[in-house]
Amino acid sequence: MQKRTYIIKMVGAALVLLFLAIVTSGCMEAQADDPNMETIESVLALQFNGPDRELLEAMWNPANKKLVDGVEVNEAFDSYVADTYGPFFTASELDVFMRVFGTYFISLADIYGYELVLKDVDIEQSEQVGNRYSFTAKVAFQQAGGKKQHAEVDGIVLFSTTEPGKIGKLTYTSDQDLSQRLKQ
Repeated sequence: MQKRTYIIKMVGAALVLLFLAIVTSGCMEAQADDPNMETIESVLALQFNGPDRELLEAMWNPANKKLVDGVEVNEAFDSYVADTYGPFFTASELDVFMRVFGTYFISLADIYGYELVLKDVDIEQSEQVGNRYSFTAKVAFQQAGGKKQHAEVDGIVLFSTTEPGKIGKLTYTSDQDLSQRLKQ
């Protein structure tokens, strides 16, 4: 009788563990398939693989710049940004992001001769605010012939509540002095 009770308890425990494993793997799969996480990864890949020569050429080529009503206009750069980053951002955030963060690491890497490689990204969705995500991007960087170095860049992303799947705000909050290390 004790042996039978023991077997029933073991089978019950095994079923509970199996159930927990299925539920846990289902949650992990749901996170991996979260299109917002894929959007964040795509933007970080654009930011931390390169520098992006096509973006730099569009941005710095004097032939792409002209004055219109006293304002410098760069249609090649605007077009490249709209095509490359536009699918991921709301129109208002795309402009802000590109002016504040979008060209920062790319330009530093180019100016100081570094190659950036996005190694990994950890993303977590906020439990309190469904459209808020935090991320840590693991970035390798190296000058030609130099030692490979690593840094982590942390940030926060808020997805638009009116334009599903579009980033309404992306902010880098910490870069482990990556920007300073690129300047050396």
